[in-house]
Amino acid sequence: MKTVLKVLVAAIVPLQFAMAHIEFESLIPNGDRVPNPCRDGAVWADDKNPFGLDFKAAGQQWTADLCRKDSDGDGLTNGQELGDPDCVWTVGAAPARMTGLSHPGICPLDSATCKNSWTKCPNAFSCPAMEEPGVTVRNFTIKSTAVPTYEKMHLCQAFELNNTASPVHMIGSRPIMVNKNVIRHMVMYSCSQKPDQALFDSPQQCYMGSYPNCIELINLWGEGNEGECFSRLSGFRVGGEGFQYGMLSLKPAKTNGFINEAGLSIYFTSNLRPHDQGTLTYGEFELILPPRRAAVNYNHTCPSVCTRSFHSETRYITAATIYMQSYATKGRLSLWRNGALVQDLVPLHAYEYNVPKVLLFDPPVEYRRGDEIKTECYYSTKGNNHTVIFGYGSNDETCLSFMHYYPNNIHLSPLAKLVQCTSISGYNPCWNDTGITPHIENGCNITGLITGDGLKPVYTAMWRNQCFVSMGCSAACQDYMSNTLFPSNACFDPKRSLKALEYLYIRYHSPLSHQAKGYMNSMYPILKSCQSQIETLALLDQARLASKPAVNPPAVKSVPPVDCNTGKPHEEVLTSKNLMVIIVVCSCLVFALLAAVLLLVVRIRKLRLRDSPTKLRNEQDEAGKEKVYNAYG
Repeated sequence: MKTVLKVLVAAIVPLQFAMAHIEFESLIPNGDRVPNPCRDGAVWADDKNPFGLDFKAAGQQWTADLCRKDSDGDGLTNGQELGDPDCVWTVGAAPARMTGLSHPGICPLDSATCKNSWTKCPNAFSCPAMEEPGVTVRNFTIKSTAVPTYEKMHLCQAFELNNTASPVHMIGSRPIMVNKNVIRHMVMYSCSQKPDQALFDSPQQCYMGSYPNCIELINLWGEGNEGECFSRLSGFRVGGEGFQYGMLSLKPAKTNGFINEAGLSIYFTSNLRPHDQGTLTYGEFELILPPRRAAVNYNHTCPSVCTRSFHSETRYITAATIYMQSYATKGRLSLWRNGALVQDLVPLHAYEYNVPKVLLFDPPVEYRRGDEIKTECYYSTKGNNHTVIFGYGSNDETCLSFMHYYPNNIHLSPLAKLVQCTSISGYNPCWNDTGITPHIENGCNITGLITGDGLKPVYTAMWRNQCFVSMGCSAACQDYMSNTLFPSNACFDPKRSLKALEYLYIRYHSPLSHQAKGYMNSMYPILKSCQSQIETLALLDQARLASKPAVNPPAVKSVPPVDCNTGKPHEEVLTSKNLMVIIVVCSCLVFALLAAVLLLVVRIRKLRLRDSPTKLRNEQDEAGKEKVYNAYG
């Protein structure tokens, strides 16, 4: 019998008829009352239906044209179906009618006058294992509390999952919702130690995954989902030598109102499955998507050097999915072995935030030590005027993949068994503990960066090329970086591993040797300053060339050179070299004066800015730390 396993992740909307972004409800009349043809009480189906596509084409605005349109072809305008028959509704106003509504993008399923892609409702959530003998259910709900006003804030509360001497397996869950459409997602983490008592007593505002002893995912729920049912081959071990405590992290969908008794009904069985289950989280934790770009992509690889070092046995993947948000256009998740593709876990596909692609594997996919898993994320910011960064807010983006697997060695810490293989600015923390020396990634010797051996020659070359002589970036330093350092040293290439250098400088000082820290503190601020200056000058040059009209240069009339002493022209042919010599000789007094003035200015500047590099490094270090803190919340 084929197993049914739905892998839900933070902020995923997994069901075909799940509602679209909750923040869009207020943009159409009766947005929170649109009936779902397939499920009583649900609202506005996802944007793959004709009305959702028309709404997107209208710039996500309720326009007169959209109102008068009959998106689903059932003979009624969108306005008639949504309670605005005269097309006069505006955002914030009360609709003309709040009853007798129908879905503007889906014809009645028994309609004979129109057809759409949804001709029958999907099967309701079913998990026969929940009805088997030996299965018990417990409810874990947070107490009534106000929604945090800061959009990226979560609510966290701790619970005792099971304290029995004999372990049980957690096999599935159902959501508990009193007030609908207020919660975006819920995540239950297992805790290796008992959390603080305050977290048991009442919900606390928190960031997702912010408690160091509660980091292994054991249950996930996304808006619109009716439940989660694990494979019959595995379950999360709870009680006994398994997990005893859990942390429920809840992400509100809005920044106002109250959350009442929301949580999960979790099902346990005393009839243990053959294997203990775990969840893998892979991906990139720092995204920077520039505005107005038709295509931006980020790729992450959990490298073989890490899986070979941390995996103590072959693992088996039972389900996989990619999680991105509204700027995503397509995604792919693939398994590689010895440089060759083994299998697409999630093939390259057009990504829809509301309907993520979750693939189930029966039999499970073999994931060996030394294998690599690649997560590919593609985005478009064409209609956006601001830079998008990593985060869980409605205007943020993510590039993460999630997999359920077995066997999960419950006696090892999450870090020891690498349940999270992620990178920050292209830098994988798992590299530090692999024991591989030297470790080469994207052509960059990571070990050399950590020991300082790879930094010393660059530091010396920067001194020779006047990179430390003044604020900003000298012409000599620009030339060295543009024409020597960036093209020839992969560790400093802005398109590749310079981001790894950034992570070591800002966030992960601990693996650096004392020598490496000294070099890094001096070099990194200047590297970033020069890189920014080089890029800015290149853009200015491009703009200047683009704006300059293409004209034929005027013919240059040959003029014989003049002797500075006699003032009479020479007879020999004028060359660029001769002209330069004449100019230098004739202007020697002027240049001497200029040189004296410049020397005086430089000396004054050095005296004033003697302490400025240290101050600049400290300011940039603090700014960098604040940036990483905000990104990881």
